[in-house]
Amino acid sequence: MSNSEKHVITANALTEKRAELLFEITEGEKRLDRLRTELIHLDAVLRMFRPEFKAEGLPVRHRRPTKSPYFRHGELSERIYTMLREQAVISSAEVAIAAMRDKGVDPDTDPATRTDFVRRVSMQLNDMARKGKVEKIGRYRQAKWKLASEA
Repeated sequence: MSNSEKHVITANALTEKRAELLFEITEGEKRLDRLRTELIHLDAVLRMFRPEFKAEGLPVRHRRPTKSPYFRHGELSERIYTMLREQAVISSAEVAIAAMRDKGVDPDTDPATRTDFVRRVSMQLNDMARKGKVEKIGRYRQAKWKLASEA
């Protein structure tokens, strides 16, 4: 096969890929238009039931942060439960620092990773609290956590 034939095959494949992408974009735009129309209708119905309804300022659902390259699925919960069994009361920072050391990352020299770990642990603890698994003691950065009391 000559170089000109290879270029033609490559150009054809690229042209097909471009057409495929344009099709997906068009379909995505159609879906977006449908979703916007549904939202407009939903807001109208909400105003029928609550004339004072204002869509501005309502909470928007966000995706959870991307998966961490450091933790496998369920690992944070395991670490938290282990530390709670050992110490009874823990802080997000304590769990994060222990995890960093276990992973071979120095919490004193890598503040960006430390912040990420603390944020992930805090989010996991808050999720566990919503599910009734742990209880928060205190507020803000001084907050500690313990296993939930069984009623």
